[in-house]
This record gives sequence, structure tokens and C-alpha cells, in this order.
Amino acid sequence: MTRELVVTEVGPRALVVDRGRPGWAHIGVPPAGALDGPAHALAQRLVGNPPEAAGLEILLGGLALRATEATTVALTGPPGGLVVRTGAASA
Repeated sequence: MTRELVVTEVGPRALVVDRGRPGWAHIGVPPAGALDGPAHALAQRLVGNPPEAAGLEILLGGLALRATEATTVALTGPPGGLVVRTGAASA
């Protein structure tokens, strides 16, 4: 089985982000990337991903995910809430 995170609810702002594209402004490419670059980099290190891996940036809460297998996650940045439910999913 492929490891997946299934989105079951989306809050007002959930983004897939990476380190962005710094250094390309001279040809019109904005730097973009994670709003909190150091928090994104820390999360990647904590879960063992390469620095260029994408992550989720969740602003204003409301995101609900279901993992198809045991999964390691890191919550970084400003204080926020996280609820983890284990066991079989209910229908």
C-alpha cells in the first residue's frame, strides 16, 4: 500500500509549500516558498526529509487529514493545536 495523507476537511488556508525560488527575481519569478522558512526547514529535518521537500502550511486551522499508514509528522512554527486520533477510521 502506498503511504498517503487523505484530506478530509480543508480550513480557510492550507498550502503545499517548499523553499521557494529565491534568486530568480531578475526574470520575474517571485521567491514564494513557506511563510516561515526556518519552521519549514526544522519540520523537514525532524521527519528526515531533504530540505527541498514540500510541506503543508496551515493558516487559521481547520485542516483534517487521514493517514493510510503509520506516519511521522512535525508541527512547527507558532503555537497551534493538533489533535491525533488513532485506530480504525469510522464510516
